[in-house]
Amino acid sequence: MQVWIDGTATTVTHVAELDAILGDEPPGEVTLASDAAWRTLHISFWRDRAGLYWESETDILLAWGPVPPGAPGNQVVGDAEYAYDDPRFALPDGIEPFEVTHAEARQAAHEFLRTDGRPTNVQWVVKP
Repeated sequence: MQVWIDGTATTVTHVAELDAILGDEPPGEVTLASDAAWRTLHISFWRDRAGLYWESETDILLAWGPVPPGAPGNQVVGDAEYAYDDPRFALPDGIEPFEVTHAEARQAAHEFLRTDGRPTNVQWVVKP
């Protein structure tokens, strides 16, 4: 997998290598690109929150938020209007849509590195 930061790519094969690149204070924008297929996970880090954007051969998606307790992972809805009305997409108090914690963003990056697939720890909304 290639990790792109400020136009520079670094090859990573293990979570420890990825964590070393992200560091304690992650860079603002990071793109993880699959070596095996056309799939990318873009992460925007800011203060204590992050945003995730997924691209693949068939999907362009935004992370809505973390998977609520009891909901199945890796769900996708057609747009944000449906997500607001779907109880499976409920957000914890104080969480804004399209935001996750840094820890959840790292978890998504780790899963993508391990599986080469779309992370399942967040809910996804089709990008308008």
